[in-house]
Amino acid sequence: MSSSDPAHDLSRQVRALGPKFDPEVAAATRAIYRPHLDMSPAEEERVDVAYGPHTRHRLDVYLPSGTPRASVVFVHGGGFVAGDKNGDGVFHVNVGRWLARNGYVGVLPNYRLAPGDPWPAGAVDLQAVMQWVHENRAALGTAALPTVAWGQSAGASHVASWFFDDAARGGAAAPVDALLLMSGFYAPEAPLPAGPRAYFGEDAALYPERAPVTHVRETQVPLFLATAELDPGWIAQHTFALARSLAIANGRSPEFHWFRGHNHVSTVQSLGSPQGDAAVEVLRFLSTVAG
Repeated sequence: MSSSDPAHDLSRQVRALGPKFDPEVAAATRAIYRPHLDMSPAEEERVDVAYGPHTRHRLDVYLPSGTPRASVVFVHGGGFVAGDKNGDGVFHVNVGRWLARNGYVGVLPNYRLAPGDPWPAGAVDLQAVMQWVHENRAALGTAALPTVAWGQSAGASHVASWFFDDAARGGAAAPVDALLLMSGFYAPEAPLPAGPRAYFGEDAALYPERAPVTHVRETQVPLFLATAELDPGWIAQHTFALARSLAIANGRSPEFHWFRGHNHVSTVQSLGSPQGDAAVEVLRFLSTVAG
């Protein structure tokens, strides 16, 4: 492949950052993709819609032109203590607009953050989001269409807790037709880094019960698991642990993707850029759900 190819050049720049993740790598990755994203607005965008009483209980909706194919709830990461559905006008607006361009209703919520709101706040908030999506199907034009929950990093942990852990969720799960879990955090063990520790707590004896992987059970709901080549090992191991638990529970391998040349956040930050490898796989999975 020619070095003048835009996708190759973006991948090369990400690879140069190495298999690590910290605020500097996060900022550098954003800088790589920012100039190359298609940020054309969706057909309709509804911003800061309340789904609950907290100031973080807000979501953005991106509506496609024409009849939607499905609703996709994208739950951002941020190490359990940070992150935003639209922190800078680009990320994660790129995800919502990319979904809409491809025919999906994108729903991007914020959720409460640690340390002020520790476990199980993320799962509780996602339950409220999913209920909001279900109750507003007519207004979204998705009354007879599937709903997909998609989480990345800490967002994937919240989606997994919401789906598998009845106690964390606090009630019967709102309807969902498929899950995408990318580079998530599912099996906390001491010693934890500061962000996960702020969410899962200081008492390591509680980690097994609070771990999403503990609550995995047999399910017929389609699941897309992914990790990135340049995810640090301490993060990547969580996806492999979840895949193992799902394989045991279901008696077969879950769908699993290893994104070559991507780091912890570049899979979602690349959406709308010339580097379309992650986009292709996500759309392929969504098409199996939406038809």
